[in-house]
Amino acid sequence: MKKIAGLWIDHRKALIVVVSDKGEEVKLVVSRVEKQLRRSGDSPLKGSYESQTVPAEDSRERKFSEDLGIYYDAAVECIRYSDSILIFGPGEAKGELKKRLIRDRL
Repeated sequence: MKKIAGLWIDHRKALIVVVSDKGEEVKLVVSRVEKQLRRSGDSPLKGSYESQTVPAEDSRERKFSEDLGIYYDAAVECIRYSDSILIFGPGEAKGELKKRLIRDRL
């Protein structure tokens, strides 16, 4: 029997089901991706806090991309040796993962 993987993914979590001769295996991969960084500190009325507590836009995007890469790597590791892969989910994550699989020739 072939090894078949089904993957439901968004930017927060991936639910993976792998079916093979050995049976079924279900895995959950949770991301640490945080798109919008939370602001901390007092009210902006008490003084300038924006530049002190919220990282610059480029560093936030870089951190987002790094975290997303780690998350996708963990998901790919669960399905790496599958003969066929079905990818489901809302939003952009499924397309981004598909591009990564094609890029890595999986």
